[in-house]
Amino acid sequence: MGEELGATVELQNVDLKYPGLRPWEIWLSEAQERMVLAVPPENLERLQAICAGQDVTATVLGTFEPSGRLQVYYGGQPVGNLTMDFLHNGLPRRHLQAQWRPPVETDHAPDEPVSNPPAADMLLALLAHPDIRSKEDVIRHYDHEVQGGGAAKPLVGSAANGPGDAAVIAPLDTQEPDHPQAGVAVSNGLCPWYSDIDPYRMAWAAVDEAMRNAVAVGADPDRVAILDNFCWGNPNLPDRLGSLVRSAQGCHDAALAYETPFVSGKDSLNNEYTDEHGRKQAIPGTLLISAMGYVPDVTRTVTMDLKQAGNFVYVVGDTRPELGGSHFSLVGGKIRSQHQAAPGPVSNALGRLRVLHQAIRSGLVRACHDCSEGGIGVALAEMCLAGDLGMEVQMRSVPVDPYYAYAADEAVLYSESLTRFLIEIRPEDADALSAALGDVPHACIGVVGGTSLRIHPRLPDTADPLLDLSVSALRQAFTGQAQVAVQPAPSLIHAVPTT
Repeated sequence: MGEELGATVELQNVDLKYPGLRPWEIWLSEAQERMVLAVPPENLERLQAICAGQDVTATVLGTFEPSGRLQVYYGGQPVGNLTMDFLHNGLPRRHLQAQWRPPVETDHAPDEPVSNPPAADMLLALLAHPDIRSKEDVIRHYDHEVQGGGAAKPLVGSAANGPGDAAVIAPLDTQEPDHPQAGVAVSNGLCPWYSDIDPYRMAWAAVDEAMRNAVAVGADPDRVAILDNFCWGNPNLPDRLGSLVRSAQGCHDAALAYETPFVSGKDSLNNEYTDEHGRKQAIPGTLLISAMGYVPDVTRTVTMDLKQAGNFVYVVGDTRPELGGSHFSLVGGKIRSQHQAAPGPVSNALGRLRVLHQAIRSGLVRACHDCSEGGIGVALAEMCLAGDLGMEVQMRSVPVDPYYAYAADEAVLYSESLTRFLIEIRPEDADALSAALGDVPHACIGVVGGTSLRIHPRLPDTADPLLDLSVSALRQAFTGQAQVAVQPAPSLIHAVPTT
């Protein structure tokens, strides 16, 4: 913080958890839940009053001053004195080699026919996958809110067992007089299965997921800040560093595209082990993006569970058959070679988020759920099981990128393309919704009602639905109460062997 200026610190002022710490231990301790603030002297009294009101200790450590030095004292005695230039620039930077190669496709020949298990079995298998299935046992095992301040909780729906997109916290004392019911949405994005295909797309997808989860519950996309958490292998090896650099480029470009700042972050490197053959193995490059978004009015907070029979269900955003690294492939789905790309950036994604936010603020949206793991198929099922309501869906109405107009049913149903949502509206609001969304791709694809999720195919080759599953069957698969027929299969795409 004092790199461009200089600072003087008095370590004896530090509030200690344990007595007897020596000066260097106080200075270098990595105890958690601490922050250093730069505070103008005239604001100090007010800051201390705020902290005292929250039972938080706040002490004055020292001052920033134009000395160009870091001067550390303990009880008035000097214990450290370095120039800021030496501290920040004294150690020569290392020059490392980074290398990234696209993966090698090992799929069947393009003209080889592809046969997938029945669509109903696939959907149940997806709902039971560890990445998608209910996390209720974990959520309820730990405290997940403070003082009942959650306007939208991790679990939502008629029985509070549906997977909420994000949590919304309503502060007890808001400081916004024009918005007395403002809140904060907390969300995340995590897409490690794309990493072997393209770490750049993986990072972008994680930012997109965190953003759309926050917007889905009512956050303003223009008032969102994000954090990164990298978990990677040994960065001294060119292939590991190459994928890390590529993911960092994805973070950079996505942050600019969504106009959202990275305000903090962390990394955990060298996550490797030696297997039984003596070979070093790294974990998949994994990036967690967390988002904090301003919710102007918590009374307009939207949850993902279906609300009322007779309402319409819309898709917002267009679909491309991007099944590379998809959960469809993880549960045994066969991917055509032309569909093996990981989900890529969407042009004007921020614009899509903005118009959806305005539709939510205007009260048009009764339920909203982002399409992520398992694509539209899983999102539809989750909305049904959370609201304990069925739905009739016409897949031929789903907006599809014109280049992929003849994509197969499974490619549209389970693609994990970015910046897409399912929303529920009242029938009388259909015209207002279309006017609000403007040129953002959208279409009505279903009607809420009944006790089952019935999805009809895109190409009407048969009168039979693509799948017809009761809400009870969906919930049993999601909660682990039922065995699924489809077994996980090896990924069809493998990374270049690591060194």
